[in-house]
Amino acid sequence: MKQISPQEIKTCFSSDAVVEHYTHAAIEMGLWRSEEAVFTRVFEPEQTLLELGCGAGRIALGLWELGYRGVLGTDFSREMITSARRLAAKLGYSVPLRLADATKLPFEDGMFDGAIFGFNGLMQIPTRELRRSALSEMRRVIALGGRAVFTTHDRSIGSPDGFWEAEQTRWQAGEQDPRLAAFGDRFTTSDYGELFIHIPSRAEVVEDLAATGWGLLEDAMRSEIQAEPADVEAFAVDCRFWVVENPPTG
Repeated sequence: MKQISPQEIKTCFSSDAVVEHYTHAAIEMGLWRSEEAVFTRVFEPEQTLLELGCGAGRIALGLWELGYRGVLGTDFSREMITSARRLAAKLGYSVPLRLADATKLPFEDGMFDGAIFGFNGLMQIPTRELRRSALSEMRRVIALGGRAVFTTHDRSIGSPDGFWEAEQTRWQAGEQDPRLAAFGDRFTTSDYGELFIHIPSRAEVVEDLAATGWGLLEDAMRSEIQAEPADVEAFAVDCRFWVVENPPTG
């Protein structure tokens, strides 16, 4: 069995069930309290912002409602972008939404003031090499001194007791799922299918940021930022927010 490919990830996020799940979240949930707290502190409403992995538009549309008029939402799933456009049109929000691959962005250097990669989307890119490509591309297209916010899970927090210890034993014995490329990769089963995600350690993300030229400003778990209502807790387990900067000196 081959390791999971980017095309398989795209196929998953283009399925009717997953698109419907994300669309429902965009309609019923909107921005998390933690997202609103972080985004409104890091970004100014007049700034131009690129959202990567926008899905059905939950964050981009939520920012529009807060007065952010310079947000461009992108996703590599045409079906997600179609759903986001329909929802934006229904609401009367003039949010631009565009098909784009986070690892090969079709934008000029320094085109945006800032960037967002929400809902752990960065970690749904298979292989560390491609995740670093996305981080590099995100840095390339924002101005010097610009900031970005993204989220990840954390292997040390939120996983079932003993899961990663047992997984480590499987990897040492060569008995891991052959579709997985590196320790921390996993598949989760849901009502709408099997989803891939990489669960990093904090140290791993710090290494990736250093390797791609980002400056780390701060990081904190969602639960440390804001208490979330039950629907958000059910939608997504606790995650780590990262605030990073494209160094002013380049």
